[in-house]
Amino acid sequence: MLSLILTCFEPTLSEARRREGVVRSLASLVPFVVEGLVADAALVVPHGADLESVADEAGCVLIEAAEAAQGLSAALARARFAEVLLLSAGYGVQSGFGDAARDLLAFGGLAQARVLRLEPNSALTRFSPAFAQPVGVLATKEALLSAGAASPKAIARQLRAAEIFVTARRAV
Repeated sequence: MLSLILTCFEPTLSEARRREGVVRSLASLVPFVVEGLVADAALVVPHGADLESVADEAGCVLIEAAEAAQGLSAALARARFAEVLLLSAGYGVQSGFGDAARDLLAFGGLAQARVLRLEPNSALTRFSPAFAQPVGVLATKEALLSAGAASPKAIARQLRAAEIFVTARRAV
């Protein structure tokens, strides 16, 4: 089982787009909650983001923080499981994520962190998916804490995360 941490610290998003991004990201994970892969969730937002109702309806713990790193640390402290999916709000996981995550957990665990990238959206990322934007990281709590960063891109680089070979789609 995984703990989910959904971060929402994109400074360019308006309040309406931020709310929409959070809702759509959470909606993409509903099948995995039903299957028992994702067991608990935390929504990490800036102070005053006004997402209490969304977190309440989704059954998420709401963590408000001044900075993403503080919020991530607080969310990791509250995560119930050692394996964590860190996902940026506004992105939804594709249907193959469940099988890939289950296989990783069953056959070797997360000794090495895995990066979840945005689906190819240019000629460069179609030919070389490793250039696609990292939008999520699948790792242990200890690895995420040791990374000393808050964004999936920085964490993936810091942990030298391997590919998970499943992509995420832009939700907003």
